[in-house]
Amino acid sequence: MAISDVAVTRVAAPSADVRHRVASPARRRVAPGPWVLAILVYVGLGALVWWHLWAGGMGGSLPSGSLDPAQDVWWLAWIPHALGQAANPFFTRSMYFPAGVNVLANTSFPLLGLVLSPVTVTAGPLAAMSVAVVLAPAADAFVAFWVLRRYVTWTPAAFVGGMFYGFGPFVATDLRYGHLNLTALVVPPLALVVLDRILVRRTGSPWRAGTWLAVLVIAQFFLSEEVLALGGVVGVLSMVVVLGARGRQWRRGLDYVAKALGTTVVVSAAVLAYPTWWYVRGPRHTSGAVWGDMSRFAASLASFVQPHGQVPGVNFVSGGNGDFLGVPLLVVLVLGAALWWSDRLLRFAMAMVVLCAVLAMGDTLHVRHEATGLPLPAWPLLHLPLLSSAAPSRFGAYLDLFAALALALVVGHVHRHLRLVSATLTRHATFRPGAAARASRMAPWLGAGAVAAAAVLPAAGVPRWPYPAHRVVEPGVLRSLAALPEGTVVREYPLASGTHADGLAWQAQSGMAYGVTAGYAITPGRGGGATVSAPPDAMNLVFAAASLGTLDARRSASLTAVVRAHAFDDKVGAVAVVLPSAGGPALIHLLTTALGPPARSYPSGALWLASPGPAGAP
Repeated sequence: MAISDVAVTRVAAPSADVRHRVASPARRRVAPGPWVLAILVYVGLGALVWWHLWAGGMGGSLPSGSLDPAQDVWWLAWIPHALGQAANPFFTRSMYFPAGVNVLANTSFPLLGLVLSPVTVTAGPLAAMSVAVVLAPAADAFVAFWVLRRYVTWTPAAFVGGMFYGFGPFVATDLRYGHLNLTALVVPPLALVVLDRILVRRTGSPWRAGTWLAVLVIAQFFLSEEVLALGGVVGVLSMVVVLGARGRQWRRGLDYVAKALGTTVVVSAAVLAYPTWWYVRGPRHTSGAVWGDMSRFAASLASFVQPHGQVPGVNFVSGGNGDFLGVPLLVVLVLGAALWWSDRLLRFAMAMVVLCAVLAMGDTLHVRHEATGLPLPAWPLLHLPLLSSAAPSRFGAYLDLFAALALALVVGHVHRHLRLVSATLTRHATFRPGAAARASRMAPWLGAGAVAAAAVLPAAGVPRWPYPAHRVVEPGVLRSLAALPEGTVVREYPLASGTHADGLAWQAQSGMAYGVTAGYAITPGRGGGATVSAPPDAMNLVFAAASLGTLDARRSASLTAVVRAHAFDDKVGAVAVVLPSAGGPALIHLLTTALGPPARSYPSGALWLASPGPAGAP
């Protein structure tokens, strides 16, 4: 099996030398025009899908798919803030004060925060978020284009494959929710290139190749541990496929592979030993699967051909549309594999598409959104300690990568075959040879373009473009917090959660000028299990009762005593209530009864201070 030693087609069998030149990018020099055009188109598409976000002004809107984008804004702000304060970037007390948060045990992305820190520092984390959601799919697409261009001779075929990877269903589904940790996917295509060099080419220094793979492993760790863990499974399977395809010669070159992979393990372990310990056993780590039984977030058989996550009237199942491929794409890939089965790279890509699809279905087969109980091959993998917190449907990231590779190869084959056929027909044309020559030049483009469009367009609109966004306006009561003494701890209502997290975005926008007692992050709950709930202290229970509308006037005396005794526990310096909010007016009445009139009142809420001091202006 050779990832890069590819016979382009058997229509006119090329020699071994031609195959080697096709597979060796160093021997092909490509004009810069296609690269520049690809960047412009991909970035333009990124801006198009987020048109509603940019229409509200840079840094003035957030994606509307969920409340997770506000959390991502916080993570983008944390890294430059921590580095600027010479603080440990893996731990923060700016949320959930005083206990704090284990940053690595969350869906943070320290590397992305570092890369975007110039934007964050100069324009603010909200602007950095706007830049990130536009550039993430564009960067994914461009890196995939660069990688695919190494394996196909027709540049537009690589462009189509790159577009499918960067703007395909997996990235589109999670990008809509603002999941930057799952959509910054530049590492997997690069890892494919390095594994190609290690497993197939075996040229150059194995130590250097292994070091490059280690660099990618380290980078992915600081983007998403989940994507790294799933990628480890996919990488092992790809090695099995490659070595298995060699038959009895599978042992050839194993010394090179062993040296390279050994280097990867040693370098990765040396760099990641401390971060991994911090993630698994560091302060405020969690025990067990983060979200309980993650196997339910798996693809069903229908997931690959029927979009269901964002379609009205159809239940949200299996993590949205991340594993959707569509009937047209599957038909193109299957027919292409049948016609050009001699292409070993295409066979490899199709084998990996099938394996990733099986893994995405989780540990049991789902039919019509119902678990059948029939075990699948992923069952033992998904019950390993580190993989038990991974959603099987997120193998869709690698499913899209190999589908993009297969699609680029098929489109390239179609173009080459039509070019050969057109050239043959032109040579034998006896009527209007000039028109026949023009038609022969256009036919390969039109034919290959039609195949690409038929395969990609059905998947491009899942979910529909442009993605929704909502304008965010900072309440005056939260704006005033930036004028408090730096590091003031604030007890904020409503409590940040998966349904209300905008307060985190404004805390981040303030430059982390103050800390909060709650937040929206993964923290250890009872027994060390993961939770995103606020700590069950006295004031948070009062806040929870207010949000549920259950503040009982008959118990006003006891509630007043609780608030008076605990409002400023744990070095809290201010209590802020944001309006409008469910239960907000009743809570303001209770706080006024217990603590006296607020230090500052605004149309957007009220602020109480532990001691007199400046509270800024609305």
